[in-house]
Amino acid sequence: MFAVISLALLTSTSAASAPLNPQARQLANTCIAEGQSTPLCECYAGFIADNTSHKELTALTVLSNPEHRDSLQSALSALKAEGLTTSEIFSIAMRADALKDKAQNQCEPAKADEKS
Repeated sequence: MFAVISLALLTSTSAASAPLNPQARQLANTCIAEGQSTPLCECYAGFIADNTSHKELTALTVLSNPEHRDSLQSALSALKAEGLTTSEIFSIAMRADALKDKAQNQCEPAKADEKS
């Protein structure tokens, strides 16, 4: 599940990005703290914010919190504290995984072309 979030975060870069909402800014800041470039992180975070529901964005923001990175139990507890059910958590993880190619096409078009 954490790999899905990492891939999602690394797939968003835009040349002139609009200001990010607070949750997307948190995603971008976590990505930047992990050593990725600011434009790349902001692109991915913007893509995620634009292509997910509020509930999905909340879940991804919770999962990106370093406090929950080392413990699946901690992450699940935090997600359940946000009111998510186990099936919703699974569904969100699957949706994030499905978005990673689209995010990469938008944020890293050269890298996406290498796959083709």
